[in-house]
Amino acid sequence: MSPVLSVEGLSKAFGGLMALTDVDFEVQEGEIFGLIGPNGAGKTTLFNMLTGLSKPTTGTIHLLGQDLSGKSPAAIARLGMARTFQNIRLFGAMSVLDNVRVPRHALDKASLWGGVFGTSRSRRREREALDLAHELVEMVGLGARMHAPAASLPYGDRRRLEIARALALSPKVLLLDEPAAGMNQAEKQDLSNFIRVIRDRFGLTVLLIEHNVPMVMGLCRSVAVLNFGQLIAKGAPEDVQADPAVIEAYLGVADARGADDEVAIGGGVNNA
Repeated sequence: MSPVLSVEGLSKAFGGLMALTDVDFEVQEGEIFGLIGPNGAGKTTLFNMLTGLSKPTTGTIHLLGQDLSGKSPAAIARLGMARTFQNIRLFGAMSVLDNVRVPRHALDKASLWGGVFGTSRSRRREREALDLAHELVEMVGLGARMHAPAASLPYGDRRRLEIARALALSPKVLLLDEPAAGMNQAEKQDLSNFIRVIRDRFGLTVLLIEHNVPMVMGLCRSVAVLNFGQLIAKGAPEDVQADPAVIEAYLGVADARGADDEVAIGGGVNNA
């Protein structure tokens, strides 16, 4: 079976600095795929290239068999890839509902005149966008606050709102950039369950960047590890967490004894 997402020989140079060097991996349909690595490893740079915000120096990216070379972020979104950001990017003064409704327009190919003159097709698309926004806002537990400004939400709710906004693009592949940042342990467990729910409900493939290694090991079926822009390990969580190169990248030593819960490489695996 062909992978949903394929990365081959991907490199990115900023002047004389190599942010990524010859990265290869594949993500299969329905997977929750984890991408981990210390700060500065190149994870967000990789996400930026996958979504067209940054162009690779060398290498190729294929989404659902289509080469993404030279495509704009909007074109990539139309092909089926959406993302969240490490730093939440919401329209703070806009309502929760409108934050989810607006991205849908990126997929709307209706003509400008259709919107100006209110054609039946344009009105139908507006109704569909509004219905989907209502559904997604309710699904992430924000129905009671759908008319409140996004800036008024507590941090965890803003994270969920950003995921709902990405889902409004009807993606096949959803990229989550550190969705658990700033959450406590209970919130992280709830988020893991939520990611599984939306994967199953919307038929998604999920690619996840996350610093909480135990969360990744428990949630993901496959994991890739970046360090200084190079892919040092990939495979099943139980294999990756036992890899000496991975342990050394995180801890600087040959074993994980004494590591705190946030960066511990060992631990149980209950991946989906």
